[in-house]
Amino acid sequence: MFLVARSFAPINSGTRSHFGFNYDKQGRDWKVRCGERQSPIALWSCNAITCDVPKLKFLNYHKSLCDPLSVINNGLTVLMRIPKTVDGSRPSICISTEGQQVFEADQLHFHWGSALSKGSEHCLDGNYYDGEVHIVHKNASYKSNKEAGLQPNGFAVLALLIRNLEDPIETPAMNMICKQVSSITKLDDSCPLEDSMALQDLFVSIDSQKYFTYQGSLTTPPCAEAVIWFVFPTPLDVPKELWKHFWQLRDSRDQRVLNTYRELQDGHDRPVYRSKGK
Repeated sequence: MFLVARSFAPINSGTRSHFGFNYDKQGRDWKVRCGERQSPIALWSCNAITCDVPKLKFLNYHKSLCDPLSVINNGLTVLMRIPKTVDGSRPSICISTEGQQVFEADQLHFHWGSALSKGSEHCLDGNYYDGEVHIVHKNASYKSNKEAGLQPNGFAVLALLIRNLEDPIETPAMNMICKQVSSITKLDDSCPLEDSMALQDLFVSIDSQKYFTYQGSLTTPPCAEAVIWFVFPTPLDVPKELWKHFWQLRDSRDQRVLNTYRELQDGHDRPVYRSKGK
């Protein structure tokens, strides 16, 4: 199997960010204790298991989120907190394996590259994409993120791959989010979205029942091995003119925030499942 190399990725220099780490070396200099279920990994359709695939059900994803929704530049990523819906319910997913587990949506954030480099964290069938969005959910059985981080099923993350095209299939909700990134260039800048949205609006061009899933980790320190990953192979198209806004963001060192991905980790022969879709 042939893995497509990323283009040259320029490296920043200087001190670490206010979080205690940065993406200068894409995680190679992070002091984290790694086991055998680290993320991200390379995903291959030919090696994926297609039977007994964990089932994914969306709860309250179709309901509008409470306003105001806003994006923030925290110096490492563009972050959007996910509030309750207008009727007070929590957008969630239910994962069915031998039993059922409910995970509540907490936040979404972005990973990107630069003008010279792709920025997705996962690699699909040998290909990287321009970026990746993570919708992070916490297991409702645990009271805090700290507690969840100590459990093998503490979090579930939905990963949406981003593709830049000159004439894309429009995803209005994603475009609305990316448009506001031009207003949060400086550290801790935030900007409200122009309209309301539901999380389902991010899936208008995606088969939500077609995905890869595996047991992995968070992709930022402490890289806790506490995540059930769902990676959707159909990319979301974002106009390049909007995606360029991410390349202008600044961190706590007043350096541009570029190539915000962790390098690929060893799969250690973990089972990766692939659903066939609707």
